[in-house]
Amino acid sequence: ITIDALAEHLNDHSRMFSPEIMTQTRLGLEMENLLPQRMSTGEYYVVENATADEVLQPYQGTFTPKGAIAHDENTIRTRAIKMDLEFTEKDLELWWNSWMIDRFNPERDPMEWTFPRFIVEKELIPKFNDDLNTVAWTGSYVAPTTGVAGDAVDSVDGFKKVIADAITAGKIPSDNVITTTALSSSNARDKVELFLDSIPERITKKGGRILMSPTNRRNYFRDYRAEFTQQPNVFPNNGPQKVMVDDYNVEIVSVATMAGSGRIIFLPNGRDNMVWVSRAGSPVYPQMIFKTQARVLQMYATIYRGYGFEYPQEVYVNEQV
Repeated sequence: ITIDALAEHLNDHSRMFSPEIMTQTRLGLEMENLLPQRMSTGEYYVVENATADEVLQPYQGTFTPKGAIAHDENTIRTRAIKMDLEFTEKDLELWWNSWMIDRFNPERDPMEWTFPRFIVEKELIPKFNDDLNTVAWTGSYVAPTTGVAGDAVDSVDGFKKVIADAITAGKIPSDNVITTTALSSSNARDKVELFLDSIPERITKKGGRILMSPTNRRNYFRDYRAEFTQQPNVFPNNGPQKVMVDDYNVEIVSVATMAGSGRIIFLPNGRDNMVWVSRAGSPVYPQMIFKTQARVLQMYATIYRGYGFEYPQEVYVNEQV
């Protein structure tokens, strides 16, 4: 197979199986699958925040106006993220050899497992997903140097930086940043309950989710197990597949890309607040285009992403980073 022919086959595959490729890409994005999507019509996604003062008062016959509404807006910036890849004849030869071995896996239909499908589904999409999962939490935008490819984490601000910047700017009120200190396998239950106890009852009674690193979720699970498994019928339903906080309708959810972070985030039910943003008129997931140059195959794709909170004043986190 020639490079020119392979580029043609790859473009045909990308067009013909675009829905399947988009689905595989979407399902591999852990953080984004936990959160609602929004779309911007330009560089910024803008949310109008209106906050009313106290409005009730004792009745009297005279009209006595009371209560002002403060208007503010919150913005989430979307940035272009791109993939520019180049494969030499030697790269493609090695891929071909790997495909020939993988093609005759008894679990695959060799007539369906084509070389273009192997390249797209086994090589390109998984790496894109790994990179964007990392960016969604640890990303911190750095303007690129002309002519130099930057690191994936330089592409856009992820939630870790968004939260830190919002705390520094006062957009997340200091009262909403709850001190827990570090969680361990001997104190995580107390710390998580302290965290929820410090949030107003009108919010926690709705139930919701706490996002945290896999290590801290395991710390909670093991701390709870050590304390209560000796009591019949207390622990069985609080198994490793679903960990709930006692007396709260709150599930603890681990996010792999938060590994190494001590941050915990409470997301109440009934209020979509923590969101990811793409840009209207642009692909949500990469639409790969292949072309050839002398002795090389090139692929390029562009998407837009932004991460943030629509109502940062309603965000509750701990002080750990």
